[in-house]
Amino acid sequence: MELNERIGKALRAAGMEDVPRSTSEPLAAYGMDSLLMVLSVAALEKEFSLRISGHEFSESSFESLDTLARWLRRLGAT
Repeated sequence: MELNERIGKALRAAGMEDVPRSTSEPLAAYGMDSLLMVLSVAALEKEFSLRISGHEFSESSFESLDTLARWLRRLGAT
C-alpha cells in the first residue's frame, strides 16, 4: 500500500469522513481541526508503527496529504 493510501486509512480511522483525492488540497476543507489532529497522530502512530513525541508534532504538517507525507518520512515512515 502506498504512503498516501496509508495516511488516508489512518485519517479515516481517526474520524475524518472524507479524505481529499488531491494530495495538495487543504485538509482543513475536509474537517481537519485541532481535535482531529490529535486523534490522527494516534492513528498515524499505529499505522506506521511510530512514536511521535510532542516536540515532533507540528500543526503545519497537517496542511495537506503532501505535508503529512513529508513529515512522516522525516519521522521514519516508509
